[in-house]
Amino acid sequence: MDSVIFDFNGTLYRDTALHEQAWQKFIQELLGYALSDEEFSKIHGRSNHLTMERLLERSLTKKEGEDLSNRKEAIYREIVIEKKHNELIPGTVDFFNLLKENGTPINIATASTKVNVDFYFEFFQLNRWFDLDKVVYDNGKLPSKPAPDQYIQAALNINTVPKKMTIFEDSPIGLQGAANAKAKRIIAMSTNNNHAELEQTGVVDFIIDDFTDERLRELFN
Repeated sequence: MDSVIFDFNGTLYRDTALHEQAWQKFIQELLGYALSDEEFSKIHGRSNHLTMERLLERSLTKKEGEDLSNRKEAIYREIVIEKKHNELIPGTVDFFNLLKENGTPINIATASTKVNVDFYFEFFQLNRWFDLDKVVYDNGKLPSKPAPDQYIQAALNINTVPKKMTIFEDSPIGLQGAANAKAKRIIAMSTNNNHAELEQTGVVDFIIDDFTDERLRELFN
């Protein structure tokens, strides 16, 4: 059976600006300077541990990485709650309902940590569509995107064949990971009209601006 695997941040929830604010505050606390646009481009789609090592330019122990990541993500959640930014991308709920009505297995594969995934499930009531125990997140056990492992595990967790996945992603790193997973179909979510950047990856079947795109109904009805 075909399945649908979603990235979360930037794909289902437009929170890139909130993460950037959190990173800026965190780095300011840690190192006393702000990230440049170029440095931000190296963050999106990667695990926190890899990002921390890249920013600090040294290897981190598991505990060091976890402690730093927990602080950054606590800042992020504070910002989300403060700004009351609780809307999924337009059309998401209706699309989830359509997939569930059709009996299409769905899951999430995200670079987010478990504490954030728990937060999202409560904040957005994601248990209406997803099984928290099946979701794949950054637990330090699987290679980070663009490795294919998270997507493949997400499909296996819902008893489907990885090669029949449709993957929704928003970052070039994530899209390359979807290609490495040999997904049946790769659909890119555009952010800030970045169609050209997404097309340049050469792995995308088509690009959407949100989940109201009629092509999705044609594919999954």
